[in-house]
Amino acid sequence: MSEALAPPFLVASLVLCLAGLAKLRAPHTAAAALRTSPSLVRGLAVGEFVLGVTCMVHPTRATAVVLAGAYATFTGVAATLRRRRVACGCFGDNDLPVSQAHVIASELLCALAVAAAIASPRGLPWLASQPAVTAGVLAVGIAAAVYATVLLYTVVPRAWSAWSGG
Repeated sequence: MSEALAPPFLVASLVLCLAGLAKLRAPHTAAAALRTSPSLVRGLAVGEFVLGVTCMVHPTRATAVVLAGAYATFTGVAATLRRRRVACGCFGDNDLPVSQAHVIASELLCALAVAAAIASPRGLPWLASQPAVTAGVLAVGIAAAVYATVLLYTVVPRAWSAWSGG
């Protein structure tokens, strides 16, 4: 079972890395949402990036638990920001208020990290140990899933809002 969770665990880790990098580049929206300084957001972003890389390179039950805790925290923050109708800045300068899709995505990534912690997570070393064709196909699938997840956080809410007139 833990091998089946390896690609989604890598997706959750990579999404965290991308969110961290985006906040390093543009921390102001997140700082406004959290009512704190851009410097503190950059510090948190470094932590996100380091956790994501650690989960990918040296996955352990402990790192999966910390990843689950991070996504649980993001879920709570997103739910709060959704009630306040403000943008979170999770991926930098996105100015659209947090949507229910955002909250659900964070919940799902949290649940995934919990499942990986229970089943013993696998990361890039596992992927590298696969036959070349298998690893290549998995890498493309992981990249596509990361892209889709980032779109779910950033573009889908804007498109839905435009379509629904909201």
